[in-house]
Amino acid sequence: MKGIKPAQALNDYKENERYWSDGKLVYFRYNIIKNADLGSFEQFPGSWAKDKKYCYSLYTRLKNADVFTFEVLNYTYAKDKNNVWTLAGRIPEADPATFEVCDEGKQSQGFTFVLSDQNKREKIESFLPYGFGKDQNNVYYYDFALKTKILKNAIPSSFKSLNDGYFGYDENSVFCGKSILPKANPKTWKKLEDNYFYSKDQNRIYYFNTLMKEADAASFEIVIVPSIFETPKHYAKDKNFFYFSDTICSKEEFEKCIAEDMFENQKIKNKMFTFE
Repeated sequence: MKGIKPAQALNDYKENERYWSDGKLVYFRYNIIKNADLGSFEQFPGSWAKDKKYCYSLYTRLKNADVFTFEVLNYTYAKDKNNVWTLAGRIPEADPATFEVCDEGKQSQGFTFVLSDQNKREKIESFLPYGFGKDQNNVYYYDFALKTKILKNAIPSSFKSLNDGYFGYDENSVFCGKSILPKANPKTWKKLEDNYFYSKDQNRIYYFNTLMKEADAASFEIVIVPSIFETPKHYAKDKNFFYFSDTICSKEEFEKCIAEDMFENQKIKNKMFTFE
Protein backbone atom coordinates (compact mmCIF):
# COMPACT_ATOMS: atom_id res chain seq x y z
CA MET A 1 0.00 0.00 0.00
CA LYS A 2 1.76 3.13 -1.21
CA GLY A 3 1.55 6.33 0.75
CA ILE A 4 -0.15 7.03 4.05
CA LYS A 5 -3.14 9.21 4.69
CA PRO A 6 -2.90 12.11 7.13
CA ALA A 7 -4.95 11.46 10.25
CA GLN A 8 -5.74 13.25 13.48
CA ALA A 9 -5.15 10.11 15.55
CA LEU A 10 -4.10 6.49 15.38
CA ASN A 11 -6.66 3.91 14.25
CA ASP A 12 -5.15 0.87 15.94
CA TYR A 13 -7.88 -1.53 14.84
CA LYS A 14 -7.09 -1.25 11.13
CA GLU A 15 -3.95 -3.14 10.22
CA ASN A 16 -3.10 -0.87 7.27
CA GLU A 17 -3.38 2.30 9.33
CA ARG A 18 -0.86 1.64 12.09
CA TYR A 19 1.54 3.75 10.10
CA TRP A 20 0.03 7.21 9.96
CA SER A 21 0.97 10.87 9.70
CA ASP A 22 -0.14 14.15 11.20
CA GLY A 23 0.92 15.80 7.94
CA LYS A 24 4.45 16.51 9.17
CA LEU A 25 5.80 13.40 10.89
CA VAL A 26 5.33 9.67 10.29
CA TYR A 27 4.32 7.41 13.16
CA PHE A 28 4.02 3.73 13.87
CA ARG A 29 1.25 3.64 16.40
CA TYR A 30 2.42 6.20 19.01
CA ASN A 31 6.09 6.17 18.04
CA ILE A 32 7.69 8.75 15.76
CA ILE A 33 9.76 7.27 12.95
CA LYS A 34 12.78 9.54 12.96
CA ASN A 35 13.87 11.00 9.61
CA ALA A 36 11.15 9.18 7.66
CA ASP A 37 10.33 10.76 4.31
CA LEU A 38 6.58 11.38 4.19
CA GLY A 39 6.41 11.90 0.44
CA SER A 40 7.89 8.50 -0.45
CA PHE A 41 6.73 6.54 2.58
CA GLU A 42 5.13 3.19 1.74
CA GLN A 43 3.56 0.71 4.16
CA PHE A 44 2.89 -2.99 3.73
CA PRO A 45 0.66 -5.59 5.42
CA GLY A 46 1.80 -6.31 8.94
CA SER A 47 4.40 -3.97 10.39
CA TRP A 48 6.72 -3.28 7.45
CA ALA A 49 7.41 -0.04 5.58
CA LYS A 50 9.98 1.83 3.52
CA ASP A 51 10.70 5.23 2.04
CA LYS A 52 13.25 6.39 -0.54
CA LYS A 53 16.15 5.94 1.88
CA TYR A 54 15.28 3.38 4.54
CA CYS A 55 13.29 0.23 5.33
CA TYR A 56 11.41 -0.25 8.58
CA SER A 57 10.06 -2.90 10.91
CA LEU A 58 7.59 -1.40 13.37
CA TYR A 59 9.23 2.00 14.08
CA THR A 60 12.78 0.66 13.80
CA ARG A 61 15.05 1.19 10.80
CA LEU A 62 16.40 -2.05 9.33
CA LYS A 63 20.17 -1.80 9.42
CA ASN A 64 21.86 -2.12 6.01
CA ALA A 65 18.57 -2.88 4.21
CA ASP A 66 18.61 -2.25 0.47
CA VAL A 67 15.60 -0.12 -0.47
CA PHE A 68 15.67 -1.13 -4.12
CA THR A 69 15.49 -4.91 -3.53
CA PHE A 70 13.48 -4.84 -0.29
CA GLU A 71 10.45 -7.13 -0.54
CA VAL A 72 7.76 -7.87 2.04
CA LEU A 73 6.86 -11.54 1.71
CA ASN A 74 3.99 -11.69 4.23
CA TYR A 75 3.04 -10.54 7.74
CA THR A 76 6.10 -12.22 9.23
CA TYR A 77 8.97 -12.16 6.73
CA ALA A 78 10.74 -9.62 4.54
CA LYS A 79 13.99 -9.76 2.60
CA ASP A 80 16.34 -7.89 0.29
CA LYS A 81 19.22 -9.14 -1.86
CA ASN A 82 21.40 -9.71 1.22
CA ASN A 83 19.18 -10.42 4.23
CA VAL A 84 15.99 -12.00 5.57
CA TRP A 85 14.11 -10.48 8.53
CA THR A 86 11.25 -11.08 10.94
CA LEU A 87 10.12 -8.59 13.57
CA ALA A 88 12.76 -10.18 15.81
CA GLY A 89 15.43 -8.89 13.44
CA ARG A 90 17.73 -10.30 10.79
CA ILE A 91 17.97 -14.08 10.49
CA PRO A 92 21.73 -14.58 10.16
CA GLU A 93 21.41 -18.18 8.95
CA ALA A 94 18.89 -17.46 6.19
CA ASP A 95 19.82 -17.49 2.50
CA PRO A 96 17.86 -14.69 0.77
CA ALA A 97 18.43 -16.18 -2.69
CA THR A 98 16.49 -19.37 -1.87
CA PHE A 99 14.27 -18.15 0.98
CA GLU A 100 10.52 -18.52 0.59
CA VAL A 101 7.51 -18.29 2.90
CA CYS A 102 5.37 -21.33 3.64
CA ASP A 103 2.13 -19.56 4.60
CA GLU A 104 0.49 -16.14 5.05
CA GLY A 105 2.58 -15.47 8.14
CA LYS A 106 -0.23 -14.50 10.46
CA GLN A 107 -2.30 -16.03 13.23
CA SER A 108 -5.77 -14.81 14.14
CA GLN A 109 -6.27 -13.33 17.60
CA GLY A 110 -10.04 -13.42 17.20
CA PHE A 111 -12.61 -10.68 16.70
CA THR A 112 -13.58 -7.51 18.43
CA PHE A 113 -16.31 -4.98 17.74
CA VAL A 114 -15.53 -1.29 17.24
CA LEU A 115 -17.38 1.78 16.05
CA SER A 116 -16.58 2.70 12.46
CA ASP A 117 -16.10 6.21 11.08
CA GLN A 118 -19.82 6.13 10.25
CA ASN A 119 -20.59 5.31 13.89
CA LYS A 120 -21.66 1.78 13.02
CA ARG A 121 -20.61 -1.37 14.82
CA GLU A 122 -17.87 -3.10 12.86
CA LYS A 123 -16.46 -6.60 13.43
CA ILE A 124 -12.66 -6.56 13.18
CA GLU A 125 -10.34 -9.58 13.12
CA SER A 126 -6.85 -8.96 14.47
CA PHE A 127 -3.67 -10.86 13.67
CA LEU A 128 -0.16 -11.40 14.98
CA PRO A 129 2.86 -12.39 12.89
CA TYR A 130 3.27 -16.17 13.18
CA GLY A 131 4.55 -18.47 10.48
CA PHE A 132 7.06 -20.71 8.76
CA GLY A 133 9.65 -19.92 6.13
CA LYS A 134 12.39 -21.98 4.53
CA ASP A 135 15.48 -21.85 2.34
CA GLN A 136 17.69 -24.54 0.86
CA ASN A 137 19.25 -25.28 4.25
CA ASN A 138 16.69 -24.72 7.03
CA VAL A 139 13.07 -24.32 8.05
CA TYR A 140 12.33 -21.27 10.23
CA TYR A 141 9.51 -20.40 12.63
CA TYR A 142 8.48 -17.08 14.14
CA ASP A 143 5.79 -16.66 16.81
CA PHE A 144 5.94 -12.97 17.77
CA ALA A 145 8.76 -13.75 20.20
CA LEU A 146 12.26 -12.39 20.69
CA LYS A 147 13.95 -14.80 18.31
CA THR A 148 13.24 -16.63 15.06
CA LYS A 149 13.68 -20.37 15.57
CA ILE A 150 15.31 -22.95 13.33
CA LEU A 151 13.45 -26.27 13.23
CA LYS A 152 16.01 -28.94 13.98
CA ASN A 153 15.67 -32.04 11.78
CA ALA A 154 13.07 -30.41 9.50
CA ILE A 155 13.50 -31.17 5.79
CA PRO A 156 13.06 -27.97 3.72
CA SER A 157 12.32 -29.75 0.44
CA SER A 158 9.24 -31.52 1.81
CA PHE A 159 8.12 -29.08 4.52
CA LYS A 160 4.60 -27.66 4.33
CA SER A 161 2.64 -25.37 6.64
CA LEU A 162 -1.04 -25.63 7.58
CA ASN A 163 -1.22 -21.81 7.43
CA ASP A 164 -2.65 -21.56 10.95
CA GLY A 165 0.38 -20.08 12.69
CA TYR A 166 1.27 -23.29 14.52
CA PHE A 167 1.40 -26.54 12.57
CA GLY A 168 3.58 -27.86 9.77
CA TYR A 169 5.00 -31.18 8.61
CA ASP A 170 7.59 -32.79 6.37
CA GLU A 171 8.07 -36.34 5.14
CA ASN A 172 9.28 -37.55 8.54
CA SER A 173 7.78 -35.37 11.28
CA VAL A 174 4.92 -33.15 12.39
CA PHE A 175 5.73 -29.80 14.04
CA CYS A 176 3.88 -27.46 16.35
CA GLY A 177 5.99 -24.34 16.18
CA LYS A 178 9.57 -25.56 16.57
CA SER A 179 8.58 -28.68 18.52
CA ILE A 180 8.06 -32.14 17.05
CA LEU A 181 4.85 -33.97 17.96
CA PRO A 182 6.16 -37.16 19.62
CA LYS A 183 5.64 -40.31 17.52
CA ALA A 184 3.23 -38.53 15.12
CA ASN A 185 3.00 -40.11 11.67
CA PRO A 186 2.86 -37.32 9.03
CA LYS A 187 1.25 -39.70 6.53
CA THR A 188 -1.88 -40.11 8.68
CA TRP A 189 -1.74 -36.99 10.87
CA LYS A 190 -4.38 -34.27 10.56
CA LYS A 191 -5.71 -31.32 12.48
CA LEU A 192 -9.24 -31.99 13.74
CA GLU A 193 -10.86 -28.54 13.40
CA ASP A 194 -9.94 -25.01 12.37
CA ASN A 195 -9.36 -22.68 15.35
CA TYR A 196 -8.66 -25.66 17.62
CA PHE A 197 -5.33 -27.17 18.58
CA TYR A 198 -6.31 -30.82 18.73
CA SER A 199 -4.85 -33.16 16.11
CA LYS A 200 -4.49 -36.88 15.53
CA ASP A 201 -2.79 -39.62 13.59
CA GLN A 202 -4.10 -43.17 13.27
CA ASN A 203 -3.29 -44.03 16.90
CA ARG A 204 -2.79 -40.85 18.92
CA ILE A 205 -4.39 -37.55 19.97
CA TYR A 206 -2.37 -34.36 20.47
CA TYR A 207 -3.03 -30.97 22.01
CA PHE A 208 -0.55 -28.51 20.53
CA ASN A 209 2.65 -30.62 20.75
CA THR A 210 1.53 -32.66 23.78
CA LEU A 211 0.65 -36.32 23.33
CA MET A 212 -2.60 -37.01 25.22
CA LYS A 213 -1.67 -40.50 26.39
CA GLU A 214 -5.06 -41.34 27.90
CA ALA A 215 -7.12 -40.22 24.89
CA ASP A 216 -8.78 -42.78 22.63
CA ALA A 217 -8.13 -41.80 19.02
CA ALA A 218 -11.05 -43.77 17.59
CA SER A 219 -13.74 -42.09 19.70
CA PHE A 220 -12.17 -38.69 20.39
CA GLU A 221 -14.25 -35.67 19.38
CA ILE A 222 -14.20 -31.92 19.94
CA VAL A 223 -17.20 -30.39 21.69
CA ILE A 224 -17.67 -27.02 19.99
CA VAL A 225 -18.87 -24.09 22.07
CA PRO A 226 -18.81 -21.06 19.70
CA SER A 227 -17.44 -17.69 20.75
CA ILE A 228 -18.12 -14.50 18.81
CA PHE A 229 -14.92 -12.80 19.95
CA GLU A 230 -12.01 -15.21 20.14
CA THR A 231 -10.73 -18.71 19.63
CA PRO A 232 -13.25 -20.90 21.45
CA LYS A 233 -12.33 -22.69 24.64
CA HIS A 234 -11.16 -26.22 23.98
CA TYR A 235 -13.49 -28.98 25.15
CA ALA A 236 -13.35 -32.59 23.99
CA LYS A 237 -14.41 -36.10 24.97
CA ASP A 238 -13.92 -39.75 24.09
CA LYS A 239 -15.49 -43.00 25.27
CA ASN A 240 -13.57 -42.85 28.54
CA PHE A 241 -12.96 -39.23 29.56
CA PHE A 242 -13.91 -35.57 29.29
CA TYR A 243 -11.22 -32.96 28.59
CA PHE A 244 -10.67 -29.26 29.09
CA SER A 245 -7.72 -28.51 26.80
CA ASP A 246 -5.53 -31.57 27.51
CA THR A 247 -6.66 -32.03 31.14
CA ILE A 248 -9.08 -34.74 32.19
CA CYS A 249 -12.09 -33.48 34.14
CA SER A 250 -15.27 -34.98 35.52
CA LYS A 251 -18.50 -35.05 33.54
CA GLU A 252 -20.06 -32.66 36.04
CA GLU A 253 -17.22 -30.12 35.72
CA PHE A 254 -17.30 -30.48 31.94
CA GLU A 255 -21.03 -29.82 31.61
CA LYS A 256 -20.93 -26.96 34.12
CA CYS A 257 -18.12 -25.15 32.25
CA ILE A 258 -19.87 -25.53 28.90
CA ALA A 259 -23.16 -24.25 30.29
CA GLU A 260 -21.42 -21.22 31.82
CA ASP A 261 -19.62 -20.43 28.57
CA MET A 262 -22.82 -20.67 26.54
CA PHE A 263 -24.64 -18.42 29.01
CA GLU A 264 -21.88 -15.76 28.98
CA ASN A 265 -21.68 -15.81 25.20
CA GLN A 266 -25.43 -15.33 24.85
CA LYS A 267 -25.40 -12.53 27.41
CA ILE A 268 -22.77 -10.66 25.38
CA LYS A 269 -24.76 -11.17 22.18
CA ASN A 270 -27.92 -9.81 23.80
CA LYS A 271 -26.07 -6.77 25.12
CA MET A 272 -24.60 -6.05 21.68
CA PHE A 273 -27.94 -6.24 19.92
CA THR A 274 -29.46 -3.94 22.56
CA PHE A 275 -27.03 -1.18 21.50
CA GLU A 276 -27.28 -1.74 17.75
